[in-house]
Amino acid sequence: MASGNLSPRQKMINMMYLVLTAMLALNVSKDILLVLHKLDKGMEATVTTVAKGTENLYRAFEAQLADNPRAAAPWEVAKEVRTRTFAAYDLIDKTKLDLITQTGGRDEEEDGRLNGADNRDVAENYLLNDKSIGGRGAAKEIRENLTAYRDYLLSIAGNDENLKSEVNQAFDFSDVQQEGKKMTWEMATFSELPLAGIIPFLTDLQSRVRRMEAKAVEHLYSSIDATTIKFDNVRAVVMPTNGTFVTQGGTYEADVFLAAYNAGNNPEFGGITPSAVENGVGKLKLPASGIGEKKLTGTMQLPGSEDVYTYDVVYTVAPPMVVISPTAMNVLYRNVDNPLEISVPGVAPKDLVVSGPGVSGSNGTYSADITKISGKEVTISVSVKQPDGKTRSAGNKLFRIKGLPQAVGMVYKKSEGIMSASLLSRAEVTAEYQDFPFDLPLQVVAFELKMDGQPPIQVQGNTIPSTGRDLIARLRPGSTVSIRKIVATTPKGTRVSNVGIISIDVQ
Repeated sequence: MASGNLSPRQKMINMMYLVLTAMLALNVSKDILLVLHKLDKGMEATVTTVAKGTENLYRAFEAQLADNPRAAAPWEVAKEVRTRTFAAYDLIDKTKLDLITQTGGRDEEEDGRLNGADNRDVAENYLLNDKSIGGRGAAKEIRENLTAYRDYLLSIAGNDENLKSEVNQAFDFSDVQQEGKKMTWEMATFSELPLAGIIPFLTDLQSRVRRMEAKAVEHLYSSIDATTIKFDNVRAVVMPTNGTFVTQGGTYEADVFLAAYNAGNNPEFGGITPSAVENGVGKLKLPASGIGEKKLTGTMQLPGSEDVYTYDVVYTVAPPMVVISPTAMNVLYRNVDNPLEISVPGVAPKDLVVSGPGVSGSNGTYSADITKISGKEVTISVSVKQPDGKTRSAGNKLFRIKGLPQAVGMVYKKSEGIMSASLLSRAEVTAEYQDFPFDLPLQVVAFELKMDGQPPIQVQGNTIPSTGRDLIARLRPGSTVSIRKIVATTPKGTRVSNVGIISIDVQ
C-alpha cells in the first residue's frame, strides 16, 4: 500500500485497509468498531465541507454569467457535472441507507452508532451476490456508475493532465492481485468485511465523487479567465494525513486548511501551532502520548480579516499492536521456508523492521528459515521506522519450533498391502509428506531391502537392484518384503531419514 509520495486521501485509505485487515485477524472489538464509527463521522463532515465549498464555486460561476459571456458554455458543462455528481453520490447514499436499515439501523442514543456494526452477511449479500441468487449486486452497480462518471469527467478535462491523473487515481477499479489470485475490485474491497468497515469505504467513495466534482468545476471555471476566486463562506477543515488510528509512541499528522481558500494567502493560527504552513495549509504533528481519545481546539484567521474560524482535532491513541500471521500454521518448521505476513495497523509496510533468527523479506511479506536454530521456541520482533530515522518497538511474538513430521514411504502409492512379485520388483521407492501444510517434495536416495529368510540388502538409489529382483522372484506367496531405513532429500539437499517402513506381502 505504500509507494512513493501519497496524497492525504490515499494515506487515509491505506490506513483504513490496515485497520480492517487487523479487524479480520482479531475478534472485532467494540473499541475498533468505535474508532471506525468516529472515522466515518469525520469523513462525512469533510464530504459536507467540500460540497459546500463547491456550491460556493457554482455561485461564483453564476455570478460570472452576468458580465462575462464566455462563462455561458462552461457553465452548461458545469451544470451537467452537478447533475451527474448528484446521481453518483445518491446511489452510494442509498446503498449505505439500505445496508444500515437491513442491519437494525442506528442507535441515536449512542451517537448514531450502527446496531449491526459487526454484521458481515447482509452487507456481503447486498453488495456482492447477484440478484439471481437473492442478492442486490450493488457493488458492481456502483463500480459501473462511477466508471461512467469517471469517463465523463475525463471527456471534459481537455488538456488538463493533472485533472485526468487525479480522476483516474480516484476511480481506479482495476482487478487486484491478492496472495497470487486475481480478484475483482468488488471482492477485494467488500468481501468478508463487517458493516462498520464497509460504511467508511462507501463514505470514501462519496468523498472521491465530491472531490473530483470540485476539481472538474475548478477546471471549467478557470476556462473563463477568472484568475481569482473569492468565497463568502469559508470553513476550517481538518484532514488527517496518517489516519485517526495512532499507536502509542507514534505521531498524529493532519492537514488543516480552509475549504475553497486562496492558497496564496496563508492564514494565521491560534491554539494549535502547525510545524509549517505551506500554500494555505498548516501541517500538524502532534505527539501521541497517553492512551485514549484526544481533542484539541485551534483557530484560523485570514490576514486583515476580523473573522476567526474554530476547528477541533479529534484522534484516538491506542497501545501498539502488531499482527504476525504465519500463513501455514501457528508454528515454525525446520528445513522449510515458513511464510509470514506481518503488519502494524496504521503503519505502511515499507516502514516495518522485522528481526528474528532466519527471518528475511520486506514490505509486509517475510519468511523464516529456522533450520539451524536450536531449542523449541523462537521470538520474532517488529519495530517501526520513524520519520526522524529512529525506530520504536511495535511488539513481538513467540513461536514454537517443530521438526519435520514422519514422511510416508511408498511403492505405487502404497505403504502396505499385497502385490505380485513381478510388479514389486519393478517398483520405484518414493516418500512424501501427508497432511502437511507445505509442499515439500522428497527424493529417495537410499533404503534397505529385507525379505523373509534373507539378509538385508543395502540399496543406493530409489529402485530395487537386480539381486533384489531375483530374490523377490523366488519368494513364496505370502512372503513379506520390507523396505526400511529409507533416506530421502529435500530440494535444498537436506537429508531426511524419518520415513515410515514399507511392508508388502507377495502373492
